[in-house]
Amino acid sequence: MPQYRFPLLLDKAQCLAFYQGRITDVVVYASNGQTVQLPLRHFRPYMQHEGLQGYFVLTLSDDGKFEQLQKIN
Repeated sequence: MPQYRFPLLLDKAQCLAFYQGRITDVVVYASNGQTVQLPLRHFRPYMQHEGLQGYFVLTLSDDGKFEQLQKIN
C-alpha cells in the first residue's frame, strides 16, 4: 500500500472556502517529491476554528483508492 507523508497548513479563510463549497481539493507535495491531489473532505476531522495545520500520512490501496488519512503531529 502506497503511503505519502506531507505537511499541510490552511488558514481560516481557506477552510471557510471549503465549507462554502468554493474549493473541494488540495494539492500537496509529499516528502518523496511526489505531488498528490485529494479531496479536502478527508481533512474535516482535523479542521479547527483557526484553520488546519499538521503533518499527515495518506495511505492508498494498491489500486490507488483512499484508505486512510492520519495526522501524526
